[in-house]
Amino acid sequence: MTEKKEKEQGKLRRELGLGSVVFFLFGYIVGAGILLQTGTAAAETGPALWLSFIIAGIPNVVSAIIIYYIVSAFPVSGGAWVYTSRLLSPFIAFLVLSSLMIHIIGSLAFISMGFGIYLEGFFPGITYIAAFIILSIFYAINILGVKIAGWVQVILAIFGDFLILVLFIIFGLPNISIENLGGVGDQGLFPTGFLGIFLGAVILSFSYAGFTAIIEIGGEIKNPKKNIPLGIFISLIMVVILYILVSIVMTGVFNFTELSTGVNKTIIDVFTQIGIQGGFLIFLNILILIAIASTIHAVILAYSRDLFSAARDKMLPSFLSEVNEKFGTPHWSVSFFCVSALILLIFQPSYEDLQYLNALTIAVPSLILAFVPYLLGNKYPELLEKSKFKIKKSYLTILVIFNIAYSALSILAIIGVKLYIVLIVAGLYVIGIAYYFIRKKWLANRDIHLEEICKKIPDETLEVI
Repeated sequence: MTEKKEKEQGKLRRELGLGSVVFFLFGYIVGAGILLQTGTAAAETGPALWLSFIIAGIPNVVSAIIIYYIVSAFPVSGGAWVYTSRLLSPFIAFLVLSSLMIHIIGSLAFISMGFGIYLEGFFPGITYIAAFIILSIFYAINILGVKIAGWVQVILAIFGDFLILVLFIIFGLPNISIENLGGVGDQGLFPTGFLGIFLGAVILSFSYAGFTAIIEIGGEIKNPKKNIPLGIFISLIMVVILYILVSIVMTGVFNFTELSTGVNKTIIDVFTQIGIQGGFLIFLNILILIAIASTIHAVILAYSRDLFSAARDKMLPSFLSEVNEKFGTPHWSVSFFCVSALILLIFQPSYEDLQYLNALTIAVPSLILAFVPYLLGNKYPELLEKSKFKIKKSYLTILVIFNIAYSALSILAIIGVKLYIVLIVAGLYVIGIAYYFIRKKWLANRDIHLEEICKKIPDETLEVI
């Protein structure tokens, strides 16, 4: 392969505009998280669900500010790998990559199962079959090109995520009970104490995860220094307002006794409780299915780029960095995640266990990535100098410390309630570390050195400096 062709092979197309950024974020963030996890979190928190949403949202607002800061200076695809490998080390970057690989495989299985669970209302016993089919459909869509994928995401987000939550709020708010919201006669406003509220926030952290995902497709966004921060700001305002209103409806319609029965309440349960039935209820179910599908789509679109970037740097087999000549997509990276998630679904994993696995495997890279913005100015001052968004070092330090503390507390909380999930993930990390040293030695024998490769700034970043 010639040097020119190899360079083109490692390059993705900038085809996503501001609308695609906003609805990529909105569809990723709003879709599965709030539709599949609100009932689970409400069973932990009771009437204080709104507080868990706020607590879960604070570190994500901080992350949004930090992401704005990083991407304005350093737009690139596969940001989690690129940032940690350039600013920390290839080894630490591979730990982040390993965690994200486990997270995305688990997330795709979890969200697809959620799709199947909602489809149970139409076809009983179809959960795992439906999960397999919907994941396969979006696998095909993401092979066909990022431009098509971007437009599909806009359509799904508008007619799924946004519409179902607006209808939920419109029909739900007039039917809330002030007594339910206040926990009157039902163990008070905080029936599970601070631990329950914090566990609810940990569960709901997945509901905001899309803000971090934007760093994965920075190399495919037009005018990224303008469109990424503006897209983050617009979607953040939309999400926070909707989440607070949804939490009020959920805990206003059901009291804590009803929420904590062991059977997780869903948005459809709320519609049924307030008397909606028949054809309109079927229509609402279809909107929810579209909304969940939008998150499956966004996850595949974003995180396949990490494998692409790591393979471009030789950390993973080179075929994972190949870009389809016709569609301009990293088709082998997309295939890895989708096929792995499909294999996981064959084993029919526990829905609850997947939630905690996903929370843990996003908290670990978040803990490591928290250091990235602090190091950016030290190692690449020329990138930061040309950025349109800067933060004073003292303020940046406060934001970084906050992110580190929150991520660490989240990990400790999961250890306390799901130790066996932690042990499973730790075992997978050990396998990943073994691969890292074997791969590094294999490359060294061919006179290829990861440390040297990871000193280079990717071409798509240099294009917009």
